[in-house]
Amino acid sequence: MKVFIAVDMEGATGVAHREHLLPGGNDYERARKWLTGDVNAAVEGAVAAGATEVYVNDGHGNMRNVIVDDLHEAARLVVGPAQARNKPLVQVTGIEEGGFEAAMFVGFHSRAGTKGGLLSHTWVGMLVHEIRLEGKPAGETLLDAAIVGHYGTPVVLVTGADDVCREARADLGDDLSTVEVKRALGPSACASLTPKRAQKLIRAAAEKAVKARASRKPWRKRGAVTMEVEFHRREMATRALDTGLGTQVSDRCVRYVGKDAPSAARDLWRGLEEALREDGSFLK
Repeated sequence: MKVFIAVDMEGATGVAHREHLLPGGNDYERARKWLTGDVNAAVEGAVAAGATEVYVNDGHGNMRNVIVDDLHEAARLVVGPAQARNKPLVQVTGIEEGGFEAAMFVGFHSRAGTKGGLLSHTWVGMLVHEIRLEGKPAGETLLDAAIVGHYGTPVVLVTGADDVCREARADLGDDLSTVEVKRALGPSACASLTPKRAQKLIRAAAEKAVKARASRKPWRKRGAVTMEVEFHRREMATRALDTGLGTQVSDRCVRYVGKDAPSAARDLWRGLEEALREDGSFLK
């Protein structure tokens, strides 16, 4: 049995501030350990449920945050910068190999514009005001669920702060298992569990969720899939259109239509990369 784990960092135990998230930041190295601990707990739960192969995709920032030396030996780490030519499905690159029976999202955060959200944004905070999937505001949880769902894989567990847990259940169903490792108190403040306690909860939830994977259905839509990105500024949308992959909806909005969710997401990500024009740290 193959299990896929997509990893972000804003929702990891203890993480509350940008300094936790960037190389060179105060406590970044400690935050990497907290994150790796959360991931290992999910891997342990998957293995206890019968997983024989576990892919872990490091999907935050420069995508070199999970400490491979400390990673559970049952895991295979998908690592490397999110250039469109390199990791075209970003946080879930590797899922296209197929055969994964369950997906878990560890350390995820709420979408851009979430009221009272902790470190909230969608994919590239410096660019994105909002992304919509089939006309519905979507965070990274829903976007990634749509991609893995195309390959027949259901999302069985999401971990992070209370805000993303609520978002995930609203988007993917009340029966979705979530683990709240912290409560958002402000844009960069939270009340966090200790790593030891959070890891116990994640491990138990992961085992239970993977065992119950048959009760979860993949996110799927027949036919073309539409994603729209509303940029912060008009010039960002103009640069994104230079790829020739999207169509302009308004001064700040570009629409991408793909034959399926992965196709639409690939084109949208290519547009975001072009909108930056100057490579962000996560592309280097």
